[in-house]
Amino acid sequence: MIPVNLIFTIVGLSFVLILLVSLYVWGNKRKAVSVAPASIETFESLSAIINNPSSGSAALTYAVEMILSRFGTITPHSVGSYKHLIQSLCVHPRTDSKLILRFEKTLRVNNPPFSHEIEKALAAGLAARG
Repeated sequence: MIPVNLIFTIVGLSFVLILLVSLYVWGNKRKAVSVAPASIETFESLSAIINNPSSGSAALTYAVEMILSRFGTITPHSVGSYKHLIQSLCVHPRTDSKLILRFEKTLRVNNPPFSHEIEKALAAGLAARG
């Protein structure tokens, strides 16, 4: 008599476990996944990453790549912003020479009329780096 009760108990508990697991899986499929809207990246927000001394190397690389790909053309009104950005990148504690040179070279290639200003900003930034 005892083995029969034990078997019924095990079968009953197994059935309850299967029912609970299937409800859990089915309940997760029905929930809508809420995705936060992507923040719109502007030149100012990407510049803030470079100007922030606590930004990491990966964040700096991302900001430089996005600026070069989306905002790589310099206008006469924005020359000062780019010069300041080059100098900030040069003195940032977590930057490396490859990132600085890639940023400066790409800007010079994309904007030949402002090549001299870019080189002067690079020289000033590297001098401030010490």
